[in-house]
Parts: sequence; C-alpha cells; structure tokens
Amino acid sequence: MGIFRLVIAHPCNPETTRLVAEHLDPVWLKQRGYEIARSLGDQGALWKAGTQGQASRLALQLHCRTGHALAIVTD
Repeated sequence: MGIFRLVIAHPCNPETTRLVAEHLDPVWLKQRGYEIARSLGDQGALWKAGTQGQASRLALQLHCRTGHALAIVTD
C-alpha cells in the first residue's frame, strides 16, 4: 500500500498541480478535498473515478465550479 497525495490545479494553469496533503488513508484525503471545495464555494462537488496516467495513477478527481480541480493520486 502506497502513500496517497491530494493535489490541486488552478483554473488558470491546469497543467501545474500543487501538493495539498499526503496520507495513507485516501478516505481522509477525500474529506479534506470536500473541505477545500466548500471553501472555494462549491457545496455540491462530487468525487469521480479518475483515469490512468503515465507517471502516477489518478484514483479520484473533484472539479469545482470555480475551475479548480483536485485529485487523489498514488504511485
């Protein structure tokens, strides 16, 4: 079992992500992602299954109405 990472991408620069948190439990990161989405004004954001990436596997994606995107990734 690896370490999961919660990353965020700004709508002006979606290709560049910033690490928000790391944890062994992806459920904890999901909750943190919801808290961030709420702070950005999106009360109804929902996690969706991610896609396979090259360097890391996207486990979940959360898109906010503000254009920000959060993702939980793992190696």
